Order: sequence, then structure tokens, then C-alpha cells
Amino acid sequence: MKKLLFIFLLSVFSSSAFSQTFIKGEIVDDADKTKLSNATIMLIQARDSILVDFTRSGENGKFQMGKPDTGSYLLIVSYPKFGDYYTQIEGDKQDSEIGQIGLTSAANLLEEVLVTGKIPIVIKGDTVEYDASSFTVEKNAKVEDLLKVLPGISVDASGKITAQGKTVEKVLVDGEEFFGDDPVLVTRNIRSDMVDKVQVYEKKSDQAERTGVDDGQRSQTINLKLKEEAKHGIFGKIEAGAATDKFYLGQMMTNYFKKSLRLSAYLIASNNGKTDLSGDEASSIGNEDRGGQGQFSGEGRPEVLNTGVQYADKSNNGKHYWHVGYKLNDANNDINRSVFTQNSLRDTMLITNNDAKINSHNNKQDMYLKYEAKFDSLTTLTVWAGAARTKSEYNSSSESGTRNQFNERINGNENNTFSTNRNESLNASTLFTRKFSKEGRSISLYYGTNTSDAEGDQYIYALTNYYRNNSPLRDSLLDQHKVSENTSVNHDATVTYSEPIFKNFVASFEYGITNSFNENKLESFNKNEATQVYDIFDEEFSNDYRYNTFINRYNIAVNYKIGDAFNVNFSNAFHDNTLSQKNNYDNSKLSRTFFTYNPNMNARYSITKNSMLSLNYRGNNMLPSLTQIQPLRSNADPLNEYLGNEELGNSYTHNLGVNYWASKLLQGTFYGFGANASSTKDALIQNVITDTLGKNTYIWDNLSARNTQSVNFYSWYSTFLHKKYQIRLGINPGIMINRNYNYVNSLLAESLNQTYNMGISLQRSTTKGFDFDLGFVPGYTIRSTDLSPQADSKGFTFNANNTLKYYLPMKFIFQAEVNYLYEAPTEVYSQKFERLLLNPSISKKFLKDETLMLTLTANDILNQNIGFSRIQSGAQLTERRYNTIGRYFMLKISWDINKMFIQTN
Repeated sequence: MKKLLFIFLLSVFSSSAFSQTFIKGEIVDDADKTKLSNATIMLIQARDSILVDFTRSGENGKFQMGKPDTGSYLLIVSYPKFGDYYTQIEGDKQDSEIGQIGLTSAANLLEEVLVTGKIPIVIKGDTVEYDASSFTVEKNAKVEDLLKVLPGISVDASGKITAQGKTVEKVLVDGEEFFGDDPVLVTRNIRSDMVDKVQVYEKKSDQAERTGVDDGQRSQTINLKLKEEAKHGIFGKIEAGAATDKFYLGQMMTNYFKKSLRLSAYLIASNNGKTDLSGDEASSIGNEDRGGQGQFSGEGRPEVLNTGVQYADKSNNGKHYWHVGYKLNDANNDINRSVFTQNSLRDTMLITNNDAKINSHNNKQDMYLKYEAKFDSLTTLTVWAGAARTKSEYNSSSESGTRNQFNERINGNENNTFSTNRNESLNASTLFTRKFSKEGRSISLYYGTNTSDAEGDQYIYALTNYYRNNSPLRDSLLDQHKVSENTSVNHDATVTYSEPIFKNFVASFEYGITNSFNENKLESFNKNEATQVYDIFDEEFSNDYRYNTFINRYNIAVNYKIGDAFNVNFSNAFHDNTLSQKNNYDNSKLSRTFFTYNPNMNARYSITKNSMLSLNYRGNNMLPSLTQIQPLRSNADPLNEYLGNEELGNSYTHNLGVNYWASKLLQGTFYGFGANASSTKDALIQNVITDTLGKNTYIWDNLSARNTQSVNFYSWYSTFLHKKYQIRLGINPGIMINRNYNYVNSLLAESLNQTYNMGISLQRSTTKGFDFDLGFVPGYTIRSTDLSPQADSKGFTFNANNTLKYYLPMKFIFQAEVNYLYEAPTEVYSQKFERLLLNPSISKKFLKDETLMLTLTANDILNQNIGFSRIQSGAQLTERRYNTIGRYFMLKISWDINKMFIQTN
């Protein structure tokens, strides 16, 4: 608890007591000296118009507000039907007596002096827009630093962005993808001073945006609108670092922008976890606990080479747009992992310990292209194309043992696996849209296709020993070579017509077809002891299936809009699905049909210019997948077998969501809330049968007895705690409740997980003296299951992520990242878990523009970074321990490239 007290004291340290000075005055009508009550008085920073303080005059016309002790400011006084008054204020430690301020009536005003400060945040329809220049960040800061100071947006240590309670999936630049919309490559490489506006919204699919038929697909998106002068120049960053314990870091990003022409290239080479990869790319290093999108934070010690180039340009006055790119990711990782699993059944408890060593190597290459032609103001054609190739190798060796609650041996397993995989894929699609002179009338044609060809080669050696009453019962040896081939071809075509029924009311009609062809072949060969060759065919664990899907889609949608204040879209999607399957070994066939209805409704109401309410509902049918419906058998893991179910039906989920966003700009206060609830009927679940020898058999099924349910509530509140010292307070409570079911040994088991937390943040960003970003999240977690009450657990949690920064003379900067995690003991886990990570650094900036920086940093200086995670799913508890990156000391140098062809005033 001493460490907990230490974290708490950081917040106390961040605000000290200082003597208060004031600005005082009296507002009157200049003509007859009438006292003007309720006049608006604002204090803004002279250099960037950022609001510092705000008040109103009293009944006697007098006012008083706090005065900063440093800096230059403008005092602005306004009153309805009167001209504005302004005067300059210099910060010092003496009161400023303005005296009587006479305002001139607009009717008698001969000359007006109007001072218009920039509005930090505005709501435009369903978009929240931030004015980047209204928020203070360090010189040469990146977009990630800017996002951290925007109310309603948070960025964790891995680079994962959360906006208004939702994870940001895309970060666009001027509405276009930047290296395949990889968020971290954008936020950590583009300078914040290049950005004019930051827009946050839920992006619809490309088809929905063009056709007006809402397909329910949404992705939380940030769009960076660049300043006009930032579109003409060369910018980027070069960084290199060497550290103890043979750690290193090297990265380079260069960009050349000239009007619409954009050339970019990047290179990242590291083994210290600073990968700056997207989530999919980070998974290539075998990291199952990466926890974010862009930075390794979990298992092993990865070595990564990540590079890419892209080109984008417009021609013929913007009628033609090209965007092409290439990315390469090569990653190696070595993992040492120990897993403790406790499975509590009705009348027994199985405890398994597994130790594994894993080496993985992955190589992935991507090419992508986008072409858009605007033939005229009403006609647009867009073409997308891409290709990818992935090669991987995986080598693991593990030992495991299972005992019951009486410490009696149940089974033991030794497993050695080596596998290689190759996958090649192609995709292409085109969307043609023709709008007509009558507003709202349009027709769209879409066609898309993608193919995939995958091959796998795997060798498995697994020896399993079974016990009864602590005595050997029997052994099972698996020594096999497995060869897999999987191919898929998918076609999708859609035609959409929109017609205005009357003013502000548009109806859309859509028809589409989807046709998918899949072939899955797996051949297993046992080892011939006589020849030592794998040539004995194992029919039981081999399969060859062809799986085809044909879907007719019908959609009728209506959209009603009243100006920018109200908009509602309601779509009705009907799908006629036919699934057919053929077993190529015995020529047996299976055919299934599903007719589904998927309604979708989105409504938005702008209550005022500074507040917005949105409501959405989606009904979604989930059809069983290929692996869920096929009766495939696999012996890759002798103690865990997964079976398909040919009788699976579809599930149906009701999703309801509401969001509210509001701000009081003059007070600098921003707040909002969101809630989501879902209920699934006939959910697709995995039932499990565990026998007396500890083997688990998982079988897919529909849950007809109950509905699975989830509720999620989140909110945010941000305001000035102390305006004079620019200290902001944030409060972010949240609740998550999930109720799931499955059958365990034929008994229906209910699993209820509840999480309650209260996020509290303190932030100061002035780039002078002492700045900080402190975040504390106390919480309480409850996990219960009716299958085994002894597996129930509840306990207190505490998480703190803090950044402290002190600006020293001679362009030195001291920074410390302090992260603390605490999990209290529970009924299940008798030991608490506690971890304090301290990463201090000292930096020195050079050159007049401060673009060259030398940094000495210590990663995990206390050497407490323990690879650890706990997961509870129903009555099964899993605790993982693994090797991870610990303490090292690094010296690195970085250079920010920033050469703009057009200079700002």
C-alpha cells in the first residue's frame, strides 16, 4: 500500500498553493453610465486565443477574475447590442484595476473593434470537431500528444486511442487512408502543428456513404484536417537508439507533400517492443497479450522489421485520384510461458500446469491501390485492389500435468510442434455512383471479389499419459505429419437506387447477391516405424470438404432529415441464405437454408450547437461459420478436441445504443455519456464435456434455454480544476456487465462478470514548468458462476498511468512515466498482484527550431515488469506468466524534419 500512497501523492504534488491576484473592473453604458449587469468578460491568451478564464458582471456592473502571473493576454468584454471592448493584460503578481469600461451602443457605434477567439470544440451533425490550435502541446509534438489533451479522447501507452468511450479503428488524413489507416503510424509520425482540425465520428462503410443505404457497419474514426501550408513541404522523423542488454531502436518516417501529391516512406527496426504496428501486424510476433494497436506490451522479446511506401495524387483538377502503397513486416519472437489453469466442475476440480517454449517467425507483404474518377459533379467511380502474401514458421515444445483437488495425477502431456504456413490473397472491388439533377435521386452499382489460397505443413509429436488413483492407466502417442490446403473465392454484387419521396425524405432500394466457394482439405499421416517416413494415411483425422454459400439480399431504407438538427435512417435488410456442403471422401451432401431479417436504425438530434444526442438499434442474425458447421475432427491437441455441428442454426442479437455529448465552451467544460445493451437469442456457444481423464471435448451448439446479455455504460466529464494554472480535471465512471451460458457436462452453467470503475484524471499542458497527465482508475470486479460457487471471486483493482514532465532551463526536459497495477486477493486468488513500472528520461533539445533531441531513458528502472495476466471464464481460471521486456538503459537521438514551402505568418 506504500506504492499506492506514492501514486496518490503524485496528484497532490501536481497542484501547489500560490497567492491569488485579480483583474477588477466595472461595465457601464458609455452614453449614460448605466451599470450593465451580466456582461460577458473573457480572458484569452494573446498568442493563440485559448480561453483562460470567464465571468459575468454583477448587478452593479462590477466583475473580478483571477489573473495569471506570467504571459500576455487579451481581456474581451461583450454585451448584447453593444460593441466589444478589448484590452491587453500582462501577467504579473499585482492586481490589475481596469476601472470603468464604457461600452458603445451599436446604434451609435462609429467604429467597431471585434475580437473573435477561436472556438475549441464544435458539433457538426454527427461529428465532434476540435480546433487544434486551441490546445497547447510541446513544440515539435506529434499528433498523439495532441490527442492526449483533447477532452473526451484518451491514448494509452500502447498507442490505443479511445474517443467518447469507443476504440478508434481508423485515423485518416484529410479523409484518406495513410498506410492502410494504421492509427499508430499516423499519430506517432505526423506533427501536431500541421493539423488544423481533429474530427471524431463514426464512419459508415464506403457503400453506405455513397448509396445512402445504411448497412449498420460503423468504425470509430478520427480524421485529421491538415493546414493548407502543411500540404506543401517535407516532414518526418529519424530516430536511433542503443541500449544495455543488446536492445536497439531505429525508425524513420519521411513525407513529401505538394498540393495533392503525397509521397511517404517509413522504416522501423527494433527489439525493445517499440514496434509502432497496427493490431494485425502486432499479432504476427506471436503476442497474444498485446493489449493495443501499435506497441508490443506482452509476451517474449520480439525483433521486428517494418517498412512501407505509399504514393497518392490527384490529376485533371481533382477528377482523378490515385493511392498506391506497399508494406512489409518481418518479425521474430521467443516466448517462455507458464500457464496455470483451474477448472471447477460440479463435483471435482482439475488443476493444470503447462510450461512452453515458443519460437515464431512471420513475414507479411501487402500491396494496395485505390483509384477514384469523378467524371462530373454527379458521377463517380471508385476502384480498390490489393494483394497480400504471408509466410510463417512456428516451433513449440511444452509439458503439462493435471491433478485433481486431492492432488492425484490425472494426466500428463509432452508436445512438440513444428509448422509452416503460406497464404496468398487477392481482392478487387469497384463502386459506380450516378446522382441525378433531382436531389436525393441516385443509382449505385457495386462489385467485389476476393480470393485466398493457403497451405500448411505441420509435424506433431505428442505423448499423453493417463492416470487413475495416481497409477498409470494408459499412454497415447501421436506422431503425425499434417498437410492442409484451403482455398476460397468470393463474389459480391449490389445495385442500389435512391428516390426522394418528398422534401427531406429519401427512400432507397437495394438488391445484391453474394456467392462464396470454399474448399478445405486436411490430410494426416502417421509415422511408419519401419521406414521412419510419414506415409500411413489416417482417415479418421483427415477431411476434404467443399462449402458454398449463396445469398440473395434485399434492403429497403428510408432517411428523414431536418436541416442539421435531426436525422434518422431506418433500413430493413432481408437475406435469403443457402449453404451447401459436400464431403469429397464419401460424396455425402448437406444443404441448409436461412431467411433472416436484419433491421437497423440510427437517429441523431443536435439539441443545441454544443450538444448532441444519438440513438441506434441493430438487429443482427449470425450464421454458423464453416468451422462451426463442419463435422471436422482434429487431434492436434490430444487433451482438447473441437467438434462442429451440422445442425447449427442462426442466432439473433438485439443491439441498442445511446450517446450524449455536450460542452460549455466558455467554462471549458465537456461532458457526455454512452450506453450499449445487447441480448442474443439462440447464441452460438461451445458446450464442453470433460471426462474423468481430463480430456475436454468442445461442441458447437445453439443456446435455446437462455439469452446471453451484456450492458456497458461509460461517461466522461472534463473541466478546469484551476484555470490560472491550466489544471484540468476528468471524471470517467464506467460499468460493464456480461451474462453468458454454456453446458458443462450436460449442466447449464451461468457466468456473470461485472466490472465497476471510476476513472479520475488530472492534466496540465502548458509546455512551461511542470506539466503532468495523471490517470487513476479504482475499480471493483465480481465474477461468479452457478456451476461451482467456489470459483466465485470479487476484489478491488487499481490502475494508474501517469506522465510527469518538467521543462528545465537550456532546453532540458525531465520526464517520468509511472504505471501502477494492483489486484487484491480474492476467494480464488489468495495472493495479491502488484506492479510498479517507472520509466524516467532526460532530454536535451538542440538547434534554433528544437528539432534535434538527445534522450537518455531508463525502461523499468525498478525492474518490476513481470509478465503476468489473469483471466476468468465461467468456472475456469487461467493465470499466465511469461518472459517480457524488463530493465534497460537507452541513449537515443531523434531529428524532426520539417521544411514547409509556404510559411505561416
